[in-house]
Amino acid sequence: MPGRKPSANSQPNEESNMTGLMKILGCDNPSRRGDVVFVHGLAGHAWNTWHWQNPKDRDYQKDNFWLTWLGNDLDVGIWTFGYSAARLRASGSAMPLFDQASNFLDDLENFSIGSRPVVFVTHSMGGLLVKKMLNAAKTFSRNESKEAVLKSTKGIIFLSTPHLGSDVAQWVKSLAGFLTTVNVEELKAHAPQLRELDEWYRQNVDELGIKTKVYYETKPTSGVLIVNSSSANPGIKDVKPIAIEADHDSIAKPKPGDTKVYLGVKKFIEQCLPSQKSLPPADNIVSLTQTIAEKEKTINP
Repeated sequence: MPGRKPSANSQPNEESNMTGLMKILGCDNPSRRGDVVFVHGLAGHAWNTWHWQNPKDRDYQKDNFWLTWLGNDLDVGIWTFGYSAARLRASGSAMPLFDQASNFLDDLENFSIGSRPVVFVTHSMGGLLVKKMLNAAKTFSRNESKEAVLKSTKGIIFLSTPHLGSDVAQWVKSLAGFLTTVNVEELKAHAPQLRELDEWYRQNVDELGIKTKVYYETKPTSGVLIVNSSSANPGIKDVKPIAIEADHDSIAKPKPGDTKVYLGVKKFIEQCLPSQKSLPPADNIVSLTQTIAEKEKTINP
C-alpha cells in the first residue's frame, strides 16, 4: 500500500509492505527543515538496500541504520521509496523507467513533497529514476504540484549511479537471455535514452539550482565492477566524484562507525537546506525587552 509506514511487527523484506513512498522518521513534524527521500536501484528494496545487516541475522536491529541516524541528527523528514525493479522476470515485475518516474512523481505530489526543500539520496538505478522524475516534472511544470516538486529539489546524492549505463546489463542478459526485465534492457552501457537523460540533467542542473554529490564503488561484486568510475560521473561542473572502498551493494549500507559516506551525506544535506534561525542569547532578549519598555514610556509617559 503506497505511503504505508512499516509497523513494528512488519518484516522489512516483505515486498507487499515496502512499495510506494513511506515515512521513516520526522515526516509529520510541521516545523522540519526539509525532506530527505531515499530511492533504491535495480533489484533493490526500500529498507534492505540501506541496512548494514541482513534481516535474517540473529542480532538484526531493524531500526538501527543510517536512515534513522539521519532522522535523529537532522531536523528533517526521512522517507524511502520502494518500487518493483527485478532483474529477471522470474524474480518479479518491472516497469519502464518512464512509467516508474511518473508513478514516483505522483507519490511525491500525493504526500505534498515540494512544500519544503527536498534532497534525494539515490543508489544505482535510483539516481536515473530521480533524474527522469525531474524531467517529467519540468515537462509538466504548468501543473502547480509538479512544479513544486521540481523547485523544491535542492540536492541529489548519487551512490554508484550508472549515468551512462552498465556493462553488467549486457552480462546479465547474456546469462539469462530473454528472461531479463525491461529495466535490465534500459541499463545497457551507452543506451541512447540514458545518454539523452544524462545530457538533459547536465544542461539543466544549474538552472534548476540543484546541488550534486557523487560517490562510486571501487570493489567488484561477485568479480564484476557493476558501475565503473566513468559511468558514475554525471559530468557536472565543479562536482568531484568520490571513490569509496566498497562494492556496489555495501556503498549504500554504511555500518555504525563507518563515517565516510554517512558524514558526507549528512553535511551535504545540511548545505542544501536553509539554516535554522537561532534565537539571540538570553541577555540580549532581556536588553531588547527593556529597550522596548523604555521607548513605550517615552511615547506614553
